[in-house]
Amino acid sequence: MKTTPTVATSYNNLGQIYQEQGNSEQAVEYTNKALAINFKLFGENHLTVATSYNNLGQIYQEQGNSEQAVEYTNKALAINFKLFGENHPTVATSYNNLGQIYREQGNLEQAVEYTNKALAINFKLFGDNHPTVATSYNNLGQIYQGQGNLEQAVEYTKKALDIHLRLFGENHPKVAGDYNNLGTIYQ
Repeated sequence: MKTTPTVATSYNNLGQIYQEQGNSEQAVEYTNKALAINFKLFGENHLTVATSYNNLGQIYQEQGNSEQAVEYTNKALAINFKLFGENHPTVATSYNNLGQIYREQGNLEQAVEYTNKALAINFKLFGDNHPTVATSYNNLGQIYQGQGNLEQAVEYTKKALDIHLRLFGENHPKVAGDYNNLGTIYQ
């Protein structure tokens, strides 16, 4: 196997393509090849290694393998935290991903904890009028809905809707999604 950054990037891209196609076995295979090359070239604490770990976490999450999804997403988080510190978008993304994994597991307390960490970072970095902040609000709305806390679910989903309306106007898929989420909560 050739060990150049270009080959690793190609393997990673193939892994992402297979993931998009729903071929998770091939996605894992090629993402692991990218990880092995990047690990060999750059060592444990490198952004490309963290990216491979994050991608594997997402693939395992889609497979329903939440144990491995948490493991690899935590590895990505640890590297990103070491490289960038607490207040960085990649750290927020890892927290958000963990929140979604925990939500799917039904571990709603941890889902709220990690999603709130992502929200705090994104709010600090981008302010209250940014798509990533709206995503965190939406995620919290879904978690609270899952807990049966419909009042908070509505509150956070409306916060997401307000941001999306300001950013995109009434005729946008994100706005439609927010309205759909509210309809589901009200139902």
